[in-house]
Amino acid sequence: MAGADVIIVCEAGKGQTEAANTRLIAIGEELTRHCSGRLLCLLAGHDIGTKAAELSRHVDEVCVADSPLLANYNPEAHLKIAQTLVEELQPRVVLFGHTFIGMDLAPRLASRLGVGVASNCFDVRIENDALSFMRPMYRGRINARVVMDFRPIIVTLQLGGAEPPAAGRAGTVRRIDVGPVENAKIKPLRTIEPAPTGIDIAKADIVVAGGRGIGEKQNFTLVAELAEALGGVPACSRPLVDMGWFGTSHQVGLSGNTVKPKLYIACGISGAVEHLHGMKESKTIVAINKDPDAPIFKVAHYGVVGDLNEIVPQLTREVRAVRGGKDPRRET
Repeated sequence: MAGADVIIVCEAGKGQTEAANTRLIAIGEELTRHCSGRLLCLLAGHDIGTKAAELSRHVDEVCVADSPLLANYNPEAHLKIAQTLVEELQPRVVLFGHTFIGMDLAPRLASRLGVGVASNCFDVRIENDALSFMRPMYRGRINARVVMDFRPIIVTLQLGGAEPPAAGRAGTVRRIDVGPVENAKIKPLRTIEPAPTGIDIAKADIVVAGGRGIGEKQNFTLVAELAEALGGVPACSRPLVDMGWFGTSHQVGLSGNTVKPKLYIACGISGAVEHLHGMKESKTIVAINKDPDAPIFKVAHYGVVGDLNEIVPQLTREVRAVRGGKDPRRET
């Protein structure tokens, strides 16, 4: 790892997932602490000067490709920029977020460079200068340790589960030339963004999630009220998304969001492997389920066996009584 630069490919702008940037910075810093290389950032988009300046406080250099051509994700334009920068800097590692852009761009870049890619990784390990990444397989039933001996190592990282990085660097911002994208075979027509929810469960300190065990959709109000009383955010497991009740922005799990809050309360969630993968690193896990053999109890620190439709309202009343009706989100 000695002398190895790390490039993180951050996102900013319309249709892009800025939530991935925090995790990329955190893992990038972890890698560069074990080598004498630099932490570099590639940021491509349009009118992204403010975001570039913000990111420069966390990295040694931000390489900015700013053009109207990049206002929307353009696979061929973004690939050309990434390939040019990687060939110029010869980094040891290139990190992407496991977003729709990262999942599309990372394998394209790997193919152009003639290397492999490790996707959907959730952890990095460095042992005696050997670098490896952990990723789930078979819908999260097992975790695989991936070791790659080529350069560069290209990885997509799961979102969430990272503390906000300290702004301790004074990196430079360097503009790079986009240039023409000749004979483009792919042209973006428009970006369809999900409806804003105002909730980012990956950043929340308290998450209260409901699963299939809540029964009817209107019963999810119980989950939302408990989350509000605690000053947290409501979330759900995959079955509720599959039934069309919520979008994936609310979903915790392998195919949704990875969360690492201080408190995670699972209401009526059995604990399928896919869900456990997205919340098992929470600091304190409380499970409420009427099935005493539910797998969720194997990872929970505290468990309550019973009907959530009776337990959750009681818990909400107790929380409100203790807090005296205060809104914990407004407390200082």
